[in-house]
Amino acid sequence: MTSKRSIAAVAALALAACATMQPARMALPASLLGAGETVVVTGVGAGRSGAFQAGDYAGAFMRSAARLAFFDPLYERRDGRNDFTVGGRDLQGQIAASCSMRERTITLSVVSIEPQPMAYVCDFEQEGGRMPGRLELQAHRQGIGGMMMRQERRGEITLDRVVLQIRSAHAVQGSSLQMATPIGYVFERDGVAVGAVEINGAPAITYGADANPETRRAILLASLALGLFWDPAESALGREAG
Repeated sequence: MTSKRSIAAVAALALAACATMQPARMALPASLLGAGETVVVTGVGAGRSGAFQAGDYAGAFMRSAARLAFFDPLYERRDGRNDFTVGGRDLQGQIAASCSMRERTITLSVVSIEPQPMAYVCDFEQEGGRMPGRLELQAHRQGIGGMMMRQERRGEITLDRVVLQIRSAHAVQGSSLQMATPIGYVFERDGVAVGAVEINGAPAITYGADANPETRRAILLASLALGLFWDPAESALGREAG
């Protein structure tokens, strides 16, 4: 009886520990700590479609992903789509985003070659008219991150007169740990972070304190594009017959 009680007590403690465990948090750049505003995007979940709320903004999304492997899996192809609409404060009408992703890999023994590295592109429309600019994101295999096999991403969003550089973030708050896959993305202008989005769990958008309305709009759209995106570095897609 004592043994059974001990086992039950240990199990209860383990369940309590799991319940109190918090997901890893993205380490924000120093320029964003204690400044600006952070908004959590609610309603996303893990589904292919749905509605979301991001502070004063609301919208809907639809996404898909496909994985096709030949010769198990000598050659692998991944494709994805992410479309969303959003409206709200300061947007002057509803904005629609159309995003697509492609990635091609060849595996020979233990060596993986990317004849077509991951590339993700988004175009935007407002009230039926094409908005000037786009978002582009690509795999980045250079430097220390490449040697450590981190799934780094680099890119840019241009929107009207706003141009922001995008880089994936891998550092975890309160730890020296660097995650292999992105835990979020940082948006920079001239090397200074003006915003970020955390994608571990519900997407969380951080706007820099000095971001003007045009910059905030670019941060919002980039954050939604990346927060809703099924990144092939993280998704476990079911294989289709080739």
